[in-house]
Amino acid sequence: MTIWEPDITDRTGPRYEAIADAIAEAITADELASGEKLPPQRDLAWRLGVTVGTISRAYRLAHDRGLVTGEVGRGTYVAPPGDLGDEVVPSPPENFVNLSRNYYPPSPRLGDAFSDALKTLAVRPGRERLLSYMPSAGHIDHRQAGVKWVRRVGLDADPDNVVLLGGTQQGLTAALRALAKPGDTVLSEELSYMGLEMAATNAGLKMAGVEMDDEGMRPDSLRTMAIRTGARIVFTVPTLHNPTAAIMSTRRRQEIIAVARDLELIIVEDDVYGYLIEDRPPTIAALAPERTIYLSGLSKSVASGLRVAWAVAPREICDKLTTAIFSLTVAQPGINPEIAKMWIDNGVADDVIRWQRKEVGARHAIASEIFADLEFKAHPAAYHIFLHLPSPWRAQEFAEAARARGYGIVPADTFAVDRTPTPHAVRISLCDPRNHDTLRQALTVVRDLATSGRQPQTHVI
Repeated sequence: MTIWEPDITDRTGPRYEAIADAIAEAITADELASGEKLPPQRDLAWRLGVTVGTISRAYRLAHDRGLVTGEVGRGTYVAPPGDLGDEVVPSPPENFVNLSRNYYPPSPRLGDAFSDALKTLAVRPGRERLLSYMPSAGHIDHRQAGVKWVRRVGLDADPDNVVLLGGTQQGLTAALRALAKPGDTVLSEELSYMGLEMAATNAGLKMAGVEMDDEGMRPDSLRTMAIRTGARIVFTVPTLHNPTAAIMSTRRRQEIIAVARDLELIIVEDDVYGYLIEDRPPTIAALAPERTIYLSGLSKSVASGLRVAWAVAPREICDKLTTAIFSLTVAQPGINPEIAKMWIDNGVADDVIRWQRKEVGARHAIASEIFADLEFKAHPAAYHIFLHLPSPWRAQEFAEAARARGYGIVPADTFAVDRTPTPHAVRISLCDPRNHDTLRQALTVVRDLATSGRQPQTHVI
């Protein structure tokens, strides 16, 4: 049996589809050979932090695509070449327009900037240091780069209160492992980033959703849920929330902090989108530094593949984060944060952010025009819109209908953290289409589908 384990952290859309797509890609790349046995469903579910039902659905989808075969009592195997057809391709097809990926393709400038960075590193004295084990919290130079990075959003930090991360997902995982024990409950917005569920499940934690309004998390619901569940950790995306694009006002942030102080809660603030806004409210960490773990990185605003981020937290929490990171990775890599430091110091990061803001604003204008007659939530700096579907559409059915037409979108229930009813809505990301014409065409098809009305369904009694 193979120990194959897909990385679905940065994949969007339903998780079962992401896993099935990863199976197809692994077969194409010869990472999975014909006849190899896939991991047992329960094992893979535990490693990925999803339910067994999700893995079962993923394997079933892979079977429907002709990628795998299953035998009762024996497991799931990669299908022989004769069963795969002329070629193995992950769904979606080549002409598929992916409106589910919520990160931007690299800025045109980054290619040259990356080449320049590698050339500089290749001749720099002491470059071999980057190939050695780094401190688990990151080298002092890289933590100082984090200080400069968070200063862009008005957050003052000391290097001793900064921990280098291999992406904000690593920081979230480390925070949950450092501050909670199996069986504890973590609170978040009732619709939340799906990577949170993975991190919580892997740490043996339960999740509960806090009701939302147009500003995001409601303080009254936070108080109710914290008392009801005994939770001591609350995760929030207060700036450009994913998927609703909501932004908490300064007053709302202060109300959330008041509840946290009253009930002695620790706040994990994910600000990965916050650098896309020029005029924004202060971070929660700036207002309540004594009880906030602030997470931010380059993945959404500069380069998703660099996997560099930072946590800012009280010193005693930083120590716990460092211990958790050691258990996860022992040490951070040296080259990636060195490139991040160079780009922060030489202005490349700021140039890319300015380009992103301009490009995202233009794409938002296109979406606002096309969906003007429908109800949706958005922000000019957000990578996505949250479209509320007209009756009689349901979110999952609409997403499947769009996919059948060659367009990938994400239904709202993908973001649900518990059994709370979700709106009949979908997240539509604006980033993936390579040009504005393709984006306009894709959004027009989605709008026309939404306004066409759901087709009659076959009912079985």
